[in-house]
Amino acid sequence: MTAFDLDRRSELEAFKRLNLSLIASSFGYEIDRRKSTRHSVLMESGNDKIIVAQNGQHYVYCSVYDTASSGTVIDFAQRVIDPGCSLGRVRQLLRPFLNSGYVRKTESRCSGRFAKEIRPSETDLVGVAARMASFVPIAPSHPYLTEQRGVPADLLTSKRLTGRVLCCPRRGSVVFPHWGRPAGGGEADRCLVGYEIKGPGVNLFSKGGRKGLWMSAGRPGDRILAFAESGLDALSYLAVRADADARAASVSGRLNPDQPALMLAAVRRMEEGARVVAAFDNDEAGDRLTEELAAIVVDAGRSDLSFVEDRPRQRGADWNDVLKREPQRNTAGEVASPRLGR
Repeated sequence: MTAFDLDRRSELEAFKRLNLSLIASSFGYEIDRRKSTRHSVLMESGNDKIIVAQNGQHYVYCSVYDTASSGTVIDFAQRVIDPGCSLGRVRQLLRPFLNSGYVRKTESRCSGRFAKEIRPSETDLVGVAARMASFVPIAPSHPYLTEQRGVPADLLTSKRLTGRVLCCPRRGSVVFPHWGRPAGGGEADRCLVGYEIKGPGVNLFSKGGRKGLWMSAGRPGDRILAFAESGLDALSYLAVRADADARAASVSGRLNPDQPALMLAAVRRMEEGARVVAAFDNDEAGDRLTEELAAIVVDAGRSDLSFVEDRPRQRGADWNDVLKREPQRNTAGEVASPRLGR
């Protein structure tokens, strides 16, 4: 291998480290800040949408509508900027961005249309974010939730759930986004890490994602934080209990190693005198989750917090079973006896 070959390889490596968000903005794309996070950026140009993220030292992208269109800035040049172009053409397109003066002029010209910084994320989460960008807000008359599962339409349209429950427009499935910690640590609940998928005969978790926490929106003064096994169970609990001061969370089944820390952070954020509720299914899995949540509340070190069980009385039942039996009622008789309280 010659020195010339090494130099050309080094140049390709340098291209991969360029801010792909800035490059995309120079070719007509613009950031949608409402649907972007610190770790993944949604950009639009006409009818096209892409997700831009950083994987290690390389910037990567994924098309929202064409999952085959993904990769580094080199792939972006060959598939989006000038489809099918040669590496020689790629060099012509990207070499100007190695010049700091050109970059400053481009940043000025594209001000507000790109992300200056994208924190590193995991490669699989780029695809998760791309698929999430294709989902739409849930309709208040969603047939699966309102007709089959008994969830009240007014709950789906409440501020508690704005942006928290989505729908896949192609399949009609319900989507519950999960938020957690980015790769390598960082602040909890700030990075999209996956999503639950529910529908007739469908009970899945997003491909390439991992479980964090789904949560309804919190409000100042909330005095209840209820944890359920699924997003549907959490919605059902909110509907049955109908408590204006309650927020709910879903763990989507058995806890993974990341979730206890997320739950602990959520518990610690509650205001003084709040109550943490185990609203899990009344079965062996729910028994185990209730014990784990009780230990988390103890670990929070908050003597002002109380912990109670509030699970369906019938063995084998979940809160959606309760909701379908007695829709839109505050069924106080369903409360199980607390195992732990303060």
